[in-house]
Amino acid sequence: MLGDTRTVLRPRHAALAAALTAMLGLTACGSEKAAGDRPDGGNTGDSNLTRYAAADRKPAPQLEGTTLTGDQFTLAAQRGKVVVVNFWGSWCPPCRAESPDLVRVHQATESKGVTFVGVDERDNKAAARSYEQTHDITYPSVFDDDGAIAALWPSALGPPYTFIIDKQGRVAARFLGGITADELQSEVLNVAGEA
Repeated sequence: MLGDTRTVLRPRHAALAAALTAMLGLTACGSEKAAGDRPDGGNTGDSNLTRYAAADRKPAPQLEGTTLTGDQFTLAAQRGKVVVVNFWGSWCPPCRAESPDLVRVHQATESKGVTFVGVDERDNKAAARSYEQTHDITYPSVFDDDGAIAALWPSALGPPYTFIIDKQGRVAARFLGGITADELQSEVLNVAGEA
């Protein structure tokens, strides 16, 4: 009888092990994409960066709402500028880790006509405002408490993820997972330098 029980439990254990392995693959707040996993079949060589050639770019999804400071923000009103859109949450460890790099690139590229906006996803305002103060965030963040804005954007399963929008309002690049100042600034300057 014990042998029969083991036989019955093994498939359950295998299924549980497979489910746990899949869940553990979703590290930190979201999942990361495998190297070369690009919608257009290209390969950037970076495991978390997707770059889109100008001819293949699609318009950025809608992004409008109230910022954590109560102002209104509309991505469409930023046409003519390069915009970095970063999705984050105060509850997300990789988001906290990348914050200093985002602030650094924002400060380094603002004089070149680049603007930044955060999207605070599935959070509460008090925690988000505290996060912004603690991390010296110098650009606005739209509050997306129910994730409705995030749902419009192609992403990983959760933040952080970052998009670079070109001057025509199209998605030029996408990072899944945390970023560093060097990799983000390089991509931002490439897009800002386009005619």
